[in-house]
Formats: sequence, structure tokens, C-alpha cells
Amino acid sequence: GFGIEPVVATATPTVMTRNVSFGVSLGRLFDADSLEDVRTIAGDILEEVDPSTYEARADAIAGEIAAADADVVALQEAALLRTQNPGDLGAEGFERRDCVVVGVVVDFLDMIVSALDGRGLDYAVAATAETSDVELPADSPDGPTDVRITDRNVLLVRDDHETRRAATDTYTARIPFPVPGTRRIVELRRGYCRVEVVVEGVPFTAVSTHLESVADRIRTQQAEELLDALPTTQPVVLCGDFNTGPQTNTEAYDRLTESFDDAQAALRPERDGFTCCQMANLENDRSRLDSRVDLVLYRGGVRPVDVARVGHRPEDRITVSRDGEQSQLWPSDHAGVVATLDIPEPTPTPRQTAVTTPTPQSGTARTSGATETPTQSPTTQGEAGPGMGVPAAVAGAVGVGLLGISRLLRGDE
Repeated sequence: GFGIEPVVATATPTVMTRNVSFGVSLGRLFDADSLEDVRTIAGDILEEVDPSTYEARADAIAGEIAAADADVVALQEAALLRTQNPGDLGAEGFERRDCVVVGVVVDFLDMIVSALDGRGLDYAVAATAETSDVELPADSPDGPTDVRITDRNVLLVRDDHETRRAATDTYTARIPFPVPGTRRIVELRRGYCRVEVVVEGVPFTAVSTHLESVADRIRTQQAEELLDALPTTQPVVLCGDFNTGPQTNTEAYDRLTESFDDAQAALRPERDGFTCCQMANLENDRSRLDSRVDLVLYRGGVRPVDVARVGHRPEDRITVSRDGEQSQLWPSDHAGVVATLDIPEPTPTPRQTAVTTPTPQSGTARTSGATETPTQSPTTQGEAGPGMGVPAAVAGAVGVGLLGISRLLRGDE
């Protein structure tokens, strides 16, 4: 006879989404009207960067991951800051020179992974999407230097879980800016990474993304691209800083929740669950969180079991020493979201159980770490404005003045 085998397997992974915030205030760059201004301001900012502060924040974030016992961690703004000395970036573009020395000032992702290792926790970097990659000239004590900031979305997966079919992409909806006093254009890009994770024998797709913060139309286009790129044949857990939510700038949120459900809204609709944003320097004593834009969304038969925030309480702040003085900082300007989900095994195609002639199979199974290139959906360019985060601030700052920004934002925060 014929029959369909029952599906009974489920898994209960815990996922965390965390915008770790690169944490450097670049607001003064909005006053740059020339290449000389950019060099001076970028040099001042570079001099203020303190790698030890990032290490302390990375350790605090690792502590949050450990306390949550997360199976999957979605990071946003896990940025890489490098310098090139001597610099080769001038008004006409790059002037190639010999004996270029490239130095890593801060690798926030590496610091977080190292902090996890120091706690005896084994997490693999399952997927990394490089989005904005901005290089600027700076004046430094060592002479002309180029400062390069590379923004990244990341998925960390506990090392005892299988991963496969990793994919990364940037959205075609993006924001270009001319660098004043040059012929260069820098682009503010957003993107995503995804990977299939197998927990307790059950596969699901985990995603980390960061959508545009200030331009509603661009953000909604990016949400449309993301929806087109995600699989529809298995459970999907979509994590990120979406810069949209139920309290503010709802257009992209409404589009996403047409096919995804929101863990916070499903389990704790009576609570605000605010996740954004503390002051850029992270030094405010009282929390300034007043919007919910960091989300864990899900579809494909997934059922949320629990959801909570991390890094939002005053006692979550860390103590750091800078210039001989101690101060308290929030681990990030965002709070994180942790959700435990009940995920069913995908329903198999009805299988014939009567005796049949075997059919030879071709190809081989994908293994952990295999990659595939997603298909991009075409989008229409829309209105633009500088976004949240370091690459966003740089791109917006060097490209337009305050008057131009106000025209682009259309009243957005």
C-alpha cells in the first residue's frame, strides 16, 4: 500500500540578535565641506579610538551569549577598522604607493569570538556579510593615513551544530554619496547573511540582517529584496536590527510581518520591549531606549516558547578605565533580543512505501560551510539618507551637509 510517514521531530533552539554598535561618534563629520575637513576630522576620531574599550564591551556581549546559552547569534555592526600608512587616497582617487602598511585597529567580531573562547564557549562564524566598506583619508601623528571601516552582519552558531548552504548578499537599494573635494563616490550598503542550521536533527534557516535606518523607501525596498531571497520550503528564523517596528516607521515592519510573526508581539504584546537607543558614547546613566527595532521573526510552523531582552538594565553596564578615569558604559547602544523557539521538522514529500525499482541518484550532499549565491530581486532606487552605524555616519557625513540631509530624510528620525 501507500502511506505518509508521520512527522514528530521538533527542536527548541535559542537564538539571539544583537546590534553590538561600533560605538564611535562621527557626528562632527557632518560639518565637513572639503577634503581637508574630512582629513582633519577623521584623524581626530581615529586618535580617540580605544581598543581596550571594545575588548571590555566584547567580553560583556560574550557574557550575554553565555547566559542565554544561545545556539545561534545574529550580530550587526560587527565592524572592522583598519588603517593604511602611508595613505594612498587623494582627490583623484588612489595613488598606489609601495611599502604600504595596513594595521587592524579594532576587529569587533574577532574580539567577540575571542571573548567567547576565553569563556570556554565554542562558536563558529557560520556566515559573514560585508556591507558598507568605506575608506577615508585622515591626518594622523604618523602623517597622511587612510582609515577604512568595513561593516559586517554575522551569524555565530554553536560548534556542535551542523551548518550548510551559507549565503550572503547586499541589497541593490543603497545610498551613494560623493566625497567632498574628490571624484569619489562612497556607498552606504546594507545586507544579510543566512545559513541552514541543524539542531537536534531539525534544519531551519537562520538570518542576520540590518536594514536602512532613516530612509523609509530604501528600507522597505530592502525588506522586499530580503523576502524574495529567503526560502519558503522550511522554517526560517529572521533576526536583526530592522530599523522598523510596531511603534515607529512601520511600513517595512508591516511588509515583513505579512509572512513572518514577531516573537515579542506573540508572547508579550503588553510589554514595550524597547531596544533602541542609548547615547552614541554609551555613557548615559538612565536608559534612553524608546523604540523596538531589534526583532526575532519566524515562519514555517515555528512556535515561540520564550522571549526576553538583554543588555537593557543599568546593572548590565560595564566599568572601563580611560585616561586614568573610570566610567560606566552600556555594552551597546541597542538592547539584544533572545528567543527560544519550537521548530518542527519540515514536512516531507509524500513517499511511496510499496516496493519499487530504485532510481539512481546523482550529485553529493552539501557539507558544512558550503556556500551558494542567492538570486537578487530587482529594486527601484528611492529616496536616500545617511543610516545608523559607523559606515552609515561616515558615508552620510562626507557626502552631504546638514541642509542636504534634512531634505533627504523627509522628517525621519
